Amino acid sequence: MKKNQIIKVVVIIVFCVAIDIFMHIVTGPFSTMPSDPDFSFVADILGTEITASLWALLAFSCVSFVYLRNRDEIPGKGMVKGVRYGMAIAMLWIMAMLEGVSLFGNPLINEFVVGASDAIPVFILSILLSMLKTTKNNITQQEGFYTKEKIKAVSVFAGIFLAGRYMAYFSGIIRSGNQTRPLETFIWTLMMGIVIGIVFVLLGNNKVKAHFMRRSVKYGYFIFGLNWAAFLLFMPFLFSGYITDVLVRIVLDINVVMIASYLTLMPMGRLISKTKFGKADAHNGAGQYIE
Repeated sequence: MKKNQIIKVVVIIVFCVAIDIFMHIVTGPFSTMPSDPDFSFVADILGTEITASLWALLAFSCVSFVYLRNRDEIPGKGMVKGVRYGMAIAMLWIMAMLEGVSLFGNPLINEFVVGASDAIPVFILSILLSMLKTTKNNITQQEGFYTKEKIKAVSVFAGIFLAGRYMAYFSGIIRSGNQTRPLETFIWTLMMGIVIGIVFVLLGNNKVKAHFMRRSVKYGYFIFGLNWAAFLLFMPFLFSGYITDVLVRIVLDINVVMIASYLTLMPMGRLISKTKFGKADAHNGAGQYIE
């Protein structure tokens, strides 16, 4: 990426972080901040406002990095890629925020509004980044998954995430509201798995260029993993006593999602299918398709 393009990316990130800060100020009455918070060492030194702003800068930079490195593989063309990516990360962050309903007993509307204060700026960020012409391959149009593949993806991600999280809930390796708010915990866990599956569908394409194991690792650790970690790190950034729990969540969820991605990308029973050119695609038995 050229120097002037890097400058544009930095300007876009700073601009969207400013929007994020403004939206949190506007939605202040919906804040779910504890009445007697135990702030982190960093927040005690820099203050909550500066610490939160630094987190936003880090998180939005991470979102931008993932998009710029992966946008050639996102279905669509030009701005459509940004729309799909922005929708994916916005949904992911909002659902992550809603865990506070089952975990802390926070009101649903409050968690949604606060989550939207991050989701809207990150959506704008993705749109603006999609307008930058940083690579020749940006004009490449990728095709999304077929309907049966979409249904399989959402179903697999929902089931695997549900199973992985409940193993963690019952073993007690992460905090959960399973004992005090079991219904809310089940609903959130199921919906979170569904959303992660939808994100996979939005950002994936059916032109397999690598073994499905490699693709599943990329999605689990890079595309989902970095965006998930960037959001979850807000809690230990601002409050003390969360670092271990959050790190365990990040490692657990990334590996669960990688497994779900692997199971989804395995041969889907589509040995021969017609392409738009009228040719047949035959599965070569190694997670790739050949004409």
